[in-house]
Amino acid sequence: MVAFLCLGQAVKPSSSQAQSRDTAAYWQQDIKYTIVAGLDEPSGILAGTAQLVYHNRSPDTLSQIFFHLYLNAFRPGSLWSADEQREGIDRFAHLPDPYNAFERLGRVMIGGVAVTAAFPNAPDSTIARFDLPRKLSPGDSLVVLLEWQSRPSAIPRRQGRQGRRFDFAQGFPKVCVYDRGGWEAHPLHLAGELYGEYGTYDVTLDLAQDQVVAATGVPISGDPGWEHAKATPATTVTMQRDWYGNRPDASPYPFRIDPPAAGRKRVRFYAEHIHHFAWSANPQYRYEEGRLGPIVLRTLFLPADSASWGQGKVIARMQRAMAWLDTIWGTYPYPQVIAVHRIEGGGTEFPMMVMNGGPEESLIFHEVGHIYTYGILGNNEWKEGYLDEGFTTFQTAWNFQRRGMGTPSPVVQQIILAMDLDGWSQPIATVAENFSEFGIYNRMIYTKAQLFYEMLKYVVGEDAFRRGLHLYYERWKLRHVDEDALRRAMEQASGQDLRWFFAQWLHTVPRVDYALGSVQRWRQEDGRWHIRIIVKRKTDAIMPVDVAVPAGDTVYTARVSGARRSEAVELVTKVKPGLVTLDPALQTMDWNYLNNHERGGLLGFLGPDGPEPVERIGWSGSSPARRDRVVDNWMPLAWYNDAGGLNLGLQRRSNYLGRFDEDAFQLTYPLRRPGGSADIINGRFIFRNPTWEKVPRVRMGLDLWALEGRDGGRYNVSFDMSPHLTFGPRVSGGIEVMFMNVRNAAYVDSSLWSDVAEGTIAGTFNVHWQGQDNSTSIRVRGEFGVAGEPQVSGLGSPRTHTGASLELRHRHSLGRFEGKARVFLAGLVHSDSLGLPRQNAFYLAGASPLETFDNPFLRSRGALLVRPGVNYSAPGGAGLRGYRTDLPADWITALNLELSRPIFTRPRARVFSSFSVALFGDAAAQGANSPFVSPILRTTHHLLADGGFGLRATHRIGPTTFTTRADFPILVSEPAMAVGGGPNDGRAKFRAIWSLEESF
Repeated sequence: MVAFLCLGQAVKPSSSQAQSRDTAAYWQQDIKYTIVAGLDEPSGILAGTAQLVYHNRSPDTLSQIFFHLYLNAFRPGSLWSADEQREGIDRFAHLPDPYNAFERLGRVMIGGVAVTAAFPNAPDSTIARFDLPRKLSPGDSLVVLLEWQSRPSAIPRRQGRQGRRFDFAQGFPKVCVYDRGGWEAHPLHLAGELYGEYGTYDVTLDLAQDQVVAATGVPISGDPGWEHAKATPATTVTMQRDWYGNRPDASPYPFRIDPPAAGRKRVRFYAEHIHHFAWSANPQYRYEEGRLGPIVLRTLFLPADSASWGQGKVIARMQRAMAWLDTIWGTYPYPQVIAVHRIEGGGTEFPMMVMNGGPEESLIFHEVGHIYTYGILGNNEWKEGYLDEGFTTFQTAWNFQRRGMGTPSPVVQQIILAMDLDGWSQPIATVAENFSEFGIYNRMIYTKAQLFYEMLKYVVGEDAFRRGLHLYYERWKLRHVDEDALRRAMEQASGQDLRWFFAQWLHTVPRVDYALGSVQRWRQEDGRWHIRIIVKRKTDAIMPVDVAVPAGDTVYTARVSGARRSEAVELVTKVKPGLVTLDPALQTMDWNYLNNHERGGLLGFLGPDGPEPVERIGWSGSSPARRDRVVDNWMPLAWYNDAGGLNLGLQRRSNYLGRFDEDAFQLTYPLRRPGGSADIINGRFIFRNPTWEKVPRVRMGLDLWALEGRDGGRYNVSFDMSPHLTFGPRVSGGIEVMFMNVRNAAYVDSSLWSDVAEGTIAGTFNVHWQGQDNSTSIRVRGEFGVAGEPQVSGLGSPRTHTGASLELRHRHSLGRFEGKARVFLAGLVHSDSLGLPRQNAFYLAGASPLETFDNPFLRSRGALLVRPGVNYSAPGGAGLRGYRTDLPADWITALNLELSRPIFTRPRARVFSSFSVALFGDAAAQGANSPFVSPILRTTHHLLADGGFGLRATHRIGPTTFTTRADFPILVSEPAMAVGGGPNDGRAKFRAIWSLEESF
């Protein structure tokens, strides 16, 4: 279709763009593309020829030129596919031809001389380098002619093809940026996006006659198909062919082209001052448009989208987005905004155009916002992605919060604070591919960068912030921007030196913590009140801090710089000042907000270091996390056991940020006391993760109890040792020290508990792998214990035991079925013939008594779930579902298998239920030498097995999910030991157990 004509090698430079005094030293290259390309739909290949006129406005002499071949990222051998493989994603690394993408160069001529490409990142080929036949001096120009072919991938990612649908994003050889840092010849990685040189694009597409196409430019000739695709007969179609005035639609192409073939058409798009070109075509597109002043808003969507995209809905959302963005920035410089329904979900931005996977208003605000931050303000998206991704996330949230919609800022802060405190966060200004993983890149560049702009607005004030944005835009629109450009605009608008702020929040991971020190109030002789407040900085991070002082109907606010370790604020009020709060609007990212309040009420005498600010949410089974205070809730408690009868009481739970001060206490009263015991009140006290304990990924807890005839305590420390946050195995370990004393044997079942006092130390190690269709976990536990009967002078007859267990679990999705397998290996060694305490043994049918101690319905003799005939299964041990729960062993080897299939799902907005049926089988080999073990296990029965079917129900009510399980072990190998069994039972019999937990 296209053939080269030989052209001269130089073009006179165009007139310079006017430079403001603040950007006098700034320069950027100038380019002009003329492209003609034809799409062969059956193969998905776009074949074309391009002329690039490149004007060197830099002060440097160039000897090379580089091009992006973006579509080569979406195929095997690319850096992109290698990044995905590292994170457990397999989209392109093994995608075979003809499903993968490519971008191949044909003949290339520079200044009329044929040249050959070099690929500096082989085998990745998203960058091509050419040595110039003649060096390019400052102010000089050259002409590059290129032939190429490109094809999108069948799996979409920012581009794609599906039948006759095509989303082309930079599907042509695109010249790299040359700026103050030199050639930005950056291969395309999974993290990071684009960076382009501003210029003019004149692009002609040769397409099938019925294709409907939208692109970055305006259609200056040819039929894009919009008139035919009108959603309704009344839909207006505005071409804007004269937007650019004396356009070059009559000028000759720089190369010869043949007439279009029968059944095909040519559509020519033209745009100025853009740095990317993209287009989308689909013969099924429907077209609507609207206006915002002179700007035409267009949307193209599928017929099935009419209810969600059509009827003016997306157009109205685009109008709201553009109106909002106009207040932030200023006049929009382009003729149009286009939103098309692309193949892939999510969204990607291009000048004048966004490709979206859905019509949601938040997505439209985000992607259309990118036309300003990335398009008009052209940042380098892999070096400083926060300038566009962070800002458009911020501006979307800003608008939605002003309208009473969207996620509140404290919730977003909570997400980032968790990453900061766990050591996962990295500086926002990290180069994209230098982030340790893609998930952290996303959190830092999108979410934490959103908070960066919120804090910047807080530091300079909203009025100065808005002035800074207008100045930034007016000074830098249609130019390349960076951190310094934004900072200088904000400094000029606010009159502040902001180098400290940008350095701290972009290039480090600060942890802010300010605390309220002493507060003094006194009444002056004139009747007014004087208050003096001390603000303490407890970390190295610095932020200005607002101090709020209520006095009558007025709240007085003062701001301290936060730079010194201790600063004083003094105010005079007409009435007595109320309780003081630091950072009342939660703007400083202070990680410990609990020390920001002055205490009052009955505990006010404790001063600023007294109890935390608390929100009591009443009687509740859930305990949500809050950013600014401890959440405190209460629950009534009631349970029954044979020894104490009905137990009635209360439970209080609390937490801060969902991770600190996770404290609880229980107080219950048994309506009868066995044997006249002193167990008037049972109590349990739990203290986990105090705010002073903030070692990254370390959790600790202290648990003390006097419960139903047993006294004791437990201290544990757990460590998250996972190598990655968002992929790879979850690795954890922990150490636990426990003491347990059976003080009143009336509460315990002697077949399950030994009347001893014991101390144990245990260590655990856990690894969990989560795949797309499967998961695998390994748990290893080792324990050493000392036990003896209580004596007046200590422990009598002390004896030791050592035990270890290994549990391996695997789940695998098999179409509509799910298969599960579990292997359990465990063994114990004890020091003498007395054996180990019963509660420490491994059990054939479920968890040990120590493992169920926390559950009041399983804890004591005659509790509701351990009564005769109840047949409740607490998962654990060898997991033999057909056998009694009181059968311990010294060593066990077990295998559990299960195959389930959903049969019914009932989704609701807040209530979800799913029901399934299952087949299962269990087998175990065991050995028993302890004297308390049943003789039936110590003699002949070492191999045990069962099999049957089950019913499963999973329920979700609000944030709470729970499972109901019923199993029917029809077959057992040893009927005498079966659940509910007797000596005359056969191996086949209807038996039933149930549980409120999954089997494994």
